[in-house]
Amino acid sequence: MLGAGIYVLVGKVAGVSGFLAPVAFLFSALLAGFTVFSLAELSARYPKSGGIVVYVQQAFHKRNLSIIIGYLILITGVVSTAAMMRGFVGYFNVFFSMPEWATISITIALLSIISIRGIAESVKMITVITLVEVGGLVMVFFLASGDITGAEEIIPKLIPSMEWKNISPIVLGAFLAFYAFVGFEDFSNIAEEVKNPQRNLPIALVASLLITTVIYIAIASVVVLAMPLDELAASEAPLADLLVSHGAQYPLIISAVSMISVLNGAIAQIIMGYLVMIDRFFIVIMSQKAMAFLTDIYEIPKENRNKQILFTLF
Repeated sequence: MLGAGIYVLVGKVAGVSGFLAPVAFLFSALLAGFTVFSLAELSARYPKSGGIVVYVQQAFHKRNLSIIIGYLILITGVVSTAAMMRGFVGYFNVFFSMPEWATISITIALLSIISIRGIAESVKMITVITLVEVGGLVMVFFLASGDITGAEEIIPKLIPSMEWKNISPIVLGAFLAFYAFVGFEDFSNIAEEVKNPQRNLPIALVASLLITTVIYIAIASVVVLAMPLDELAASEAPLADLLVSHGAQYPLIISAVSMISVLNGAIAQIIMGYLVMIDRFFIVIMSQKAMAFLTDIYEIPKENRNKQILFTLF
């Protein structure tokens, strides 16, 4: 669940909310909580791959509406993956020189191959990348903590007073910060791949929200205390800029972590796309003969064949 957005968003949120950026992240987490607890309840009640498409079908029993929702989710996954790949290219070009189309095509192909091999391989990759992300944020937290001066005077500014003038920057910052909390719906899309989903999915959803909230607030707090707000708001890579004074290697490390973390979101969107597209609504559009044709061409495991091929081509 830990997203690459925190590596960029913290500067933008600070530009709007100032020292109240940690509160903005907290408020955004509270908003995300409504989605998380709803998904926790629904995923336990209907532990089927397809997530929101399944919930819509169970609620309204209208196939056409479910198909429309499925298409919207599919388009969202494609657009989101495309945006992530553009961001990946930017970080990739810091270290290597390759045409943009080649970088994107090769990366998408490699991620698709991993997801085709099975959910276990995909989860292993996501786990490794998440640990790398957490490691990068922990490094930022401890290095930046040493740059904080006059903490006794500044820390009280992190606590908002009950005045109307503080409400607007918190709410506006929360809208920006909310992007860092997007992705919880992907949990429900892999319900059939989870052991005892009625028990484990709700726990995973709530635990993810709590852990990411603590990490985001901690990073936002140390960043606004250690870096001038005007510089923080203007920075395109705030965490990298924050560590420049500690040595030239640290911004490169953060850039590499950011590049890798983008892949986390991309592979999650690919998995989400093929599970929704085939398992829950796309099969009603494509003929069985067409699906059989794809199966004959691609000798991939039964549970994954057809699905990933179509979404990758899309």
